[in-house]
Amino acid sequence: MQFERLGQHSPTEITTLFTHVFSDSEGANAGLQIGTLTDEMQRECNSDELMPFVAHQQGTLFAAVFFSQLYFKHHSKIKAMILSPMAVASSQQGKGIGQELIRFALNDLKAHGVDFVVTYGDPRFYSKTGFEPISEQQLIPPFTLSFPHGWQAVSLTGKPLNELVGEIHCVAPLNQSQYW
Repeated sequence: MQFERLGQHSPTEITTLFTHVFSDSEGANAGLQIGTLTDEMQRECNSDELMPFVAHQQGTLFAAVFFSQLYFKHHSKIKAMILSPMAVASSQQGKGIGQELIRFALNDLKAHGVDFVVTYGDPRFYSKTGFEPISEQQLIPPFTLSFPHGWQAVSLTGKPLNELVGEIHCVAPLNQSQYW
């Protein structure tokens, strides 16, 4: 399995992966919604705002994860990104590919000066790659969280998570209430 930043796969291939994975796990409407999100993120975000990573083998795309810039309402010297969305091909889930891809991406992000990565997802999955729960009162998300226990972060530089504070917003495609 090869892990890399975007690589050889087209935006259409990546959008198709997300659409299929979320359709399989959460239904056709969710698949369409997340497919649209990934398409918008790839079209609207520049390379400073969006860093996609993929896992593939012999030209077949197995997983993808997007990291996009977080913006603090009040000036902050912290460089933080959000991991969202993430997809592993349905036939490949449970094999550790997603966790390996996240670890690869976190190492790359650290090398590019990112201090923290935040995500909003299943703590049982993300805790395996170092994410810890954070309070929505500490790091205030752009919208009220449907599942506050899924709000998590990881430090890439050894800075304590309590330095990750304030009100944030995301890149425009992700900064919509239906994703929170």
